[in-house]
Amino acid sequence: MTRTMELDAVIIGSGAGGGTVAERLAPLAEAGARIAVLEEGHHFPLAYFTQREVEMMGLFRYGGGWPIKDGSITLAAGRGLGGSTLVYTGVTFRLPDAVCEKWGVPGLTPKDLAPRFERLEKDLSVIVPGDDMVNDNNRLFAEACETLGWEVKKIPLNLSGCEQEGFCNLGCATGAKQGAMAVQLPRAQKAGVVLVPNCRVEKIGRGKVSAKVSEPPPGTVPGPWEPGEVEISAKRIVCAAGSPATPGLLLAAGLEKELPALGRYFTLHPAMTLYGVMPHPIKNYQGFPKTYYTPRFSQTHHFYLETAFYYPFVSTKHLGLWGEDLARIMTRYANFMTVIALNHDPASEKNRIRLSRKGEVIMDYTIAKESVESLAHAQVAATRLFIAAGCREMVMPMAKKPVFTPADAGDKSLEEFISPKRFLPIKTPLSSAHPQGGCRMGAGPEDSVTDPWGKVHGREDLYVADASLFPQSSAVNPYLTVMALADRVGQKLVESADSWG
Repeated sequence: MTRTMELDAVIIGSGAGGGTVAERLAPLAEAGARIAVLEEGHHFPLAYFTQREVEMMGLFRYGGGWPIKDGSITLAAGRGLGGSTLVYTGVTFRLPDAVCEKWGVPGLTPKDLAPRFERLEKDLSVIVPGDDMVNDNNRLFAEACETLGWEVKKIPLNLSGCEQEGFCNLGCATGAKQGAMAVQLPRAQKAGVVLVPNCRVEKIGRGKVSAKVSEPPPGTVPGPWEPGEVEISAKRIVCAAGSPATPGLLLAAGLEKELPALGRYFTLHPAMTLYGVMPHPIKNYQGFPKTYYTPRFSQTHHFYLETAFYYPFVSTKHLGLWGEDLARIMTRYANFMTVIALNHDPASEKNRIRLSRKGEVIMDYTIAKESVESLAHAQVAATRLFIAAGCREMVMPMAKKPVFTPADAGDKSLEEFISPKRFLPIKTPLSSAHPQGGCRMGAGPEDSVTDPWGKVHGREDLYVADASLFPQSSAVNPYLTVMALADRVGQKLVESADSWG
């Protein structure tokens, strides 16, 4: 039997966007408004986070390997109360002013965002990591950048009481990571906002949400609603399920004809994890995984190099090796020096979210030629960095030899030895953790899906509050920008609450 209920506001998704909107609406909940956050994933207690890689793959949608249409890139997206803030490393970059201005969204300016960033950073306990948090992998990265004359900076992180266990991407077992589940959602819940895990939204309509609540799996926290079908009437609906899920919900609602930009201009920040092999073991599994980056190539070649640490199973995927090469290199796992190259990919109308005949979300994305060239140059840069750090072997998927020593390149230029011509879709390992776009902000429905405050064009009841709003790539790790935009959405909802009816 389908239950029915009436709410004032429904927030779909509980990550950086949904959590921030929920906190913004807390005063309305305290005043009696009926507000619920619906989350498809489970409510994981801290005790659930065992730091065992295979056991923690359930924190990710499709086990962390959600493929785009042709299978050439896999997406890691969190699935649980707190969204992807459960499984990120807490890298807290502000949207660069130049990117904000390039977006050209009316009223969205660096001046508008700056106080939001400042307040959010305070709420999230953002720090610059101290020297005591710098493990060997990060130290070697910084020293090599300095040797090469590259600018190197510390990464701002949202942490409180970090015990430097190093397994941030598998859920924080101590609760030190100050994401949505640690900060925004508890505040919203205290004010009266209802948090509903295990709740899959199947369809949205005008003032309507159809959902199904499932049984909580063992080891997770039960939610307040009984399992079964639910039909919800709501005065305001906020889609914060993340890209590509939010564009998928709007497509399923039949909004594509009136909003031709819906699902389009989808970006991914295609990434490659790159490895050097030191002559001796190094400590990269403790300390904090990511404390340094270099912006050296952001403007010229459109990528960042950031420090990273990944676990054995996912490393075998990132290496792009097979057979004897893979087996031999993995025996040197304790010697791995690791960086990640993050490409600022262009927003193309052709890259889009679609629905299959069964209504499943499809990421129809083709990596741009300039992104392939960018990632090839990133491998050249990473090779120079690894050599400067003292690595004896490098693993570069676009190299003439995927595993090579400094001597293997000989007197040839690295640009010849590592070439975009050797990019092979699917075989060349690409991944993403930063899906963006599909419901871009803008002035009107001709080329955007929402107004500058996240309200869907032509609808008073429907808002978007996640990375789907981005008109183009953010160029940096996006979650703080998601929170700032969601803060704007929440502000507008509170200001207009008297008109909800």
